[in-house]
Amino acid sequence: MTTLDNVEKIKELDKSDMAGYILELPKQIESSLKKIKELNLPESLKDVHNLCLGGMGGSAIANYLAINLPMSEKKIPMKVIREYNIPAWVNENSLVVLTSHSGKTQETLSALESAVKKQAKVFIIAERGQLEEMGKKAGAIVFDYDTKAVPRASLGYQLGAVFGLLTRLKIIGQPQELRIKPAIDLIKKINSDFEPKVKSDNNVAKNLAYCCLDYLPVIVGSGILQSVAWRWKTQINENANQTAFTEILPEAMHNAIQGTDFPKRFQDDLIYIILKNSFDSPKLILQFKKFENVLESKKIRYEIIEPLGDDIFSQKLSALILGDWVSYYLAMLNNVDPTPVETIEKNKQI
Repeated sequence: MTTLDNVEKIKELDKSDMAGYILELPKQIESSLKKIKELNLPESLKDVHNLCLGGMGGSAIANYLAINLPMSEKKIPMKVIREYNIPAWVNENSLVVLTSHSGKTQETLSALESAVKKQAKVFIIAERGQLEEMGKKAGAIVFDYDTKAVPRASLGYQLGAVFGLLTRLKIIGQPQELRIKPAIDLIKKINSDFEPKVKSDNNVAKNLAYCCLDYLPVIVGSGILQSVAWRWKTQINENANQTAFTEILPEAMHNAIQGTDFPKRFQDDLIYIILKNSFDSPKLILQFKKFENVLESKKIRYEIIEPLGDDIFSQKLSALILGDWVSYYLAMLNNVDPTPVETIEKNKQI
């Protein structure tokens, strides 16, 4: 029996049931979408000129996923920030969405103070904590959810909230390719294909984890999957305690491909995970082929991932859920519990 087909060993390592939270993603999204529909939103929110979304770590991913759209779908300027300060252009006509699972993320608390000083409209997504309290005192709208999950395992609650908010405010349109229900239905269907009881012979996620074991994964994304590439990277970091990096096309064709010669030993240590999507332009598709040719010429390993579905969020979430499972199985192969992040927690206290 291979390591990843030993279900009892997996349960023993996965003390906080990270697998259960990965399986729960579609239900989390549905829960927040329903709650957002019932939320009272002031008329003032319907007239915003730009959008600033703040958060750190796992609490930033939902914001990035929601606005990582084709340029043609962005009706107003949008920016995700991962730092203490907000941009100078934020003012009383701006909507600032701040996400913090713990409610005590220092960078996000600082961003709230800045947003309040600038008299921006503020919407807070949090599970608990100081951010909620400060937000309520400042007159911000607060959306909370209830879970015992760690931040990165609460993605569905946060994504449902920010997506639901932006669609209600018509900041994100709702043409067929931008609806999220088909994506939810799809990941409900495919999630079970990746869970631990499915043997390695029929489990794509387990096979990809074996491919990445003892290698340095570099996740390559473009267009609508830039945010998903980042999620793959951070999940491998946090769940598997393993180093991983991200490259974005077409930018990587102007620098990263030149950096594949040295150190020589890295050519044997790297594996590129290439995330493709059907919303890229023909010019960008050609760049992917050139990128693959470079890797082949230098005998560097790579795997191509083609997400499922015909719409934007189906492709996003099908690629994302696969990455979550790959990071989970890498944790098993590395013999670590995928939930604790002791190094991160320790340094938050410093």
